[in-house]
Amino acid sequence: MKTPTVDKVCAKYANKGAKVTMKPLPRHPEMILIEGDALAFEFLGNLFLAHAKAINGCGFSIEPRGPGSALFSKKASVGIYLHCLPCDDPKRRRV
Repeated sequence: MKTPTVDKVCAKYANKGAKVTMKPLPRHPEMILIEGDALAFEFLGNLFLAHAKAINGCGFSIEPRGPGSALFSKKASVGIYLHCLPCDDPKRRRV
């Protein structure tokens, strides 16, 4: 079975109405709250799996006020940046 791409995972779960809330935890702002129903966590699990098997780059991001915004609730204030090692982009290695 072919592993779906991160873009296909995002499209599939956006069509299903998955919504994730990510924001700093109010009492512990150094931690990120990840909140959602079962569909939201299924989406995140499949997103991580697709990214782990990606062959077209080591980085991927979605954000509540940009690309991927359909997958975030209105309460979300931070997005996700996934970076798989080893890095295949010399510029990104310095971040």
